Amino acid sequence: HNLPDFVYFNHSQHVTVAGVACQTCHGEIQTMEVVEQFAPLTMGWCINCHRETNVNLEGNEYYAKIHEELSKKYGVEKLTIAEMGGLECGKCHY
Repeated sequence: HNLPDFVYFNHSQHVTVAGVACQTCHGEIQTMEVVEQFAPLTMGWCINCHRETNVNLEGNEYYAKIHEELSKKYGVEKLTIAEMGGLECGKCHY
């Protein structure tokens, strides 16, 4: 996966903090005889994921307090990544 130079992708933020499974972006790599690109990793693909995916709070103190405050603000029990600021341009672009 080659991203443009003006795009910043923090692999650790997605895998370690958010708990995103490798297969989400890389596909069923454990069954591939020849590794190939699975997801387009376009801006639209990333934005759709951030709009549709709820923040994983399980064992994640990093998000616990802010999730509580934003849940009250938005009147929801679960928050998407977008509602937690995941669509701010500066998160991915320099």
